[in-house]
Amino acid sequence: MKKRMILLVGAVLFLTSCAAAPLTSSSNDQPQQGIEDTNPTLPQGQGPDEGIHQETLEALSDGDLTDLEIQGILFMREEEKLARDVYLDLADTWGMNIFSNIAGSEQSHMDSVLTLIEISGVEDPVGDAPLGVFANQDLQTLYDDLIDRGNQSLEEALLVGGAIEEIDILDLQDYLAQTEDGAVIEVYQNLLNGSINHLRAFVRTYERQTGESYLPQFMSQEAYDELMASSAVRGNGGGMGMNAAPQGKGQGQSN
Repeated sequence: MKKRMILLVGAVLFLTSCAAAPLTSSSNDQPQQGIEDTNPTLPQGQGPDEGIHQETLEALSDGDLTDLEIQGILFMREEEKLARDVYLDLADTWGMNIFSNIAGSEQSHMDSVLTLIEISGVEDPVGDAPLGVFANQDLQTLYDDLIDRGNQSLEEALLVGGAIEEIDILDLQDYLAQTEDGAVIEVYQNLLNGSINHLRAFVRTYERQTGESYLPQFMSQEAYDELMASSAVRGNGGGMGMNAAPQGKGQGQSN
């Protein structure tokens, strides 16, 4: 949990510094020649993820979850909400299908984690919370900073997407290492595969829009390169744990 708080604080500090620095290309100083969205739907295996049936998870569950596992599913429920809410906002701002398509996947991720919460009998931290409202105040601060950054330019919006997916990947790898429960592993692996595919989609779109190479913002360069070079993740399952560490060798510092 301490590692995760360091990552969240680092993300907020990084995004704050991005907001204060001049942008390399913004919608104000470099007009878009028609926003390119030549790939309006995600490639095969990268569309909205299918939810996992409750009966399946109940059969996989090993019984009562530990306090650490419960903290994990509660946190991931809101972290997936953060991703969904940010993407919905950016879809409205920029009108690119990549944001709305991936928001649909994030809703499926939220639903899968909610199933774990219901099986565990603990209170859902999301409940009826509206878009952009979070019980976890660190996530609330991160959301506010992501929205501010993403609304500055399309370039920054795509980098926000990459940042969210990198953070998701790191958190999911961390939580997978801390659980032996079959149901939790099934859900987290599904979410991890989705986040890897989403990151690839944002990287491709960013590089196509800007002509520049994407640099990892929270993952180490080595872990990012290994992930990008690996075979594509298709559908659910087929786990890929990249053991990335938030060493901040890219554009941002996470520590």
